[in-house]
Amino acid sequence: MTEDHHIFTEGSKIGNRVGAAFVHHANKQEITKSQYRLADHNAVYMAEVFAIHKAIDYILDHELYDVKIVSDSRSALKTVESLSDNREFIWEIKKRLKDREDIKLMWVRAHKGKWGISEQICLLRKHPIEI
Repeated sequence: MTEDHHIFTEGSKIGNRVGAAFVHHANKQEITKSQYRLADHNAVYMAEVFAIHKAIDYILDHELYDVKIVSDSRSALKTVESLSDNREFIWEIKKRLKDREDIKLMWVRAHKGKWGISEQICLLRKHPIEI
């Protein structure tokens, strides 16, 4: 039986605190979650992109295959897929995805519907990361 991997990502800014997180689910079971604190000057958009970046790091480090990265940030996903964005941080993400066609980027409206979302990601929106 092959595992069904989904990694849900989130970026958040509450007050002046900015954070990013992801939750890995395999076969609808939560496997792990990670949270990161970003510098306060970052926008939510950058937190969303950073969460995708860290999810890719996790996938590569754990040698996972056939993974769907699920985000509710259409702008972050479009940036990663864009050919015209030449920021170094974005190009690093693109380079790592180039040879991994088994990693799919997916957009969902606020993580609703059949995909669901871990409560920890929802809590990130309400409680900034304390680091």
